Parts: sequence; C-alpha cells; structure tokens
Amino acid sequence: MPRPILGSSLTTTISTSAPATAPRSTIHGPRLQQRLREKRSAKYAEAMTRLDAGKHHADRTAIEALVDAIANEFPELGIDQRPIGIVSQCYLGAPYQVHICDLEGGIVEHFESFRAMPPLFERARTLALHPSYAFIEVYSDTLRAVSLDGSVSVIE
Repeated sequence: MPRPILGSSLTTTISTSAPATAPRSTIHGPRLQQRLREKRSAKYAEAMTRLDAGKHHADRTAIEALVDAIANEFPELGIDQRPIGIVSQCYLGAPYQVHICDLEGGIVEHFESFRAMPPLFERARTLALHPSYAFIEVYSDTLRAVSLDGSVSVIE
C-alpha cells in the first residue's frame, strides 16, 4: 500500500470538458466539406511554404506561427476539423525529398527518399512531389492538395 507524502496536499483533477479557449466548430457535414474545398488565402499559402527555411525544426515560436496561420485560415472550424499536418517538397537537397509539419506533435521533420513517413503522411508523399501543388494538407480521412494559387484538390 502506498504511503502518503507527509505535509502534501496534492490533488488530481480530471476534466472531460474541452478547455474554454478551444474553438468550437460552427459547421458540419456538407457545409464543412464545402468550406474545406474553398481556395486558400495567399497569406496562408505563403506561411505553409516557408517550412524549408529550416528554423521551424527547432524554433517553437515558428511552429506556433504555423498553427496560428491555420487557425486564422479556418477560424470557424474546431481543432479536430483542421489539418493534422502538412506535407511538401523539400528543397534542402539530396538526400531529402519531402518534409512534414506534424501539427499535433508540433514537429517538422525532413525525410529522405528511402525513409518511410508516418502512415497518414506517407500517402501524401507523391502528391507533394507533384509540381502542381505547393503543399498537401493531411486530415485523418482525406488529403487536400493546395496549389500555389490557393486552389484545392480533394483526395478521398
């Protein structure tokens, strides 16, 4: 039997409700799908294409800026409706091919052509290498390929 720490007044509270600051979605179903098909803003597309600058790898504020850019692009969506990550072509040179920004984990990682990416991201690799797309938004159930002009193609 565990012994209590003398003089300790530790209590643990488990909350099942979402934090008060978490955005709640105001759209669902077909309206949500229509919203996610809309053209992305130039500001958002520019923020997503800056991943190759290298500073996101270790700079926490740069990752937060990417998350903020997504929040600003989709203010009416809940966190669970936003992309879980971004995949795009890597311009750091050989042997790197693509990189991911895992928004849930808050990391940017560069992948060589021979190294597999996490399953949800791996399916976006070929699209990210296509010259028509600037980056690929990865969702749990779809991919959304975004062109430089902000237009969106949906891959189920």
